[in-house]
Amino acid sequence: MNQPYFRHMEQAAAGISNAAIRSALTSTIELHRTLDDVTRSSVANIRDDKDFTQAGKTKKARDVIGSRAWEVIKAKMLARRLAEHVEEKRAALKLPEIDKTDAAGAILRNRVRDQLAGKSNQELRGLIPTMSSLYLQTILEAPELIGADAQTAEVARSAAIELSHPGMTATLQAERDAANLLANATAAMANTFGELGKLPNKTALEGFLNERVVDQRHIAADVERQITEA
Repeated sequence: MNQPYFRHMEQAAAGISNAAIRSALTSTIELHRTLDDVTRSSVANIRDDKDFTQAGKTKKARDVIGSRAWEVIKAKMLARRLAEHVEEKRAALKLPEIDKTDAAGAILRNRVRDQLAGKSNQELRGLIPTMSSLYLQTILEAPELIGADAQTAEVARSAAIELSHPGMTATLQAERDAANLLANATAAMANTFGELGKLPNKTALEGFLNERVVDQRHIAADVERQITEA
């Protein structure tokens, strides 16, 4: 990686409003920069050492990067849990509940289903931004009755969230985007780590990390603490 990449990522991190994601991205960038600079230099010296065989060089290089295995594990775990946390926040948002004892409401929803029946999912998604709470509730109550697929139901839920919690969809989307940026930065960092250890693929990388840090419970606990305290 070159310095412009790190500067670009640092600028992107500064613009993230979610404190936990911003902190995780900043830490990941710092770890990646260290791997790309200090650790890469150490590994290069090992590979230039004529006293080692090729197998010996690989073993020595893996010993060097192994000291940072816990940091890579934590970064990967944190990126995954922060992405999950954003979705957990979205799923926890309360929407107006349907009164199952309201006969008049049930009749209205049946009429809505009749109006929407036969429309393609593309047509439904085009109409959703203009729909009232009644129409959105009807879709979400039983998507299968009007032929709405999972994507259409997701769009309807986003619209319903916006009606009930104005501005929240934009906030959650910004957090999703930030979590995706963190995931990409973490993957780039992990790739550099794997390259330095001549670990040819993700399976080899995961195996190496799990071998170096067998008990990861303390890392998982620290990750949850960071998310809770942010």
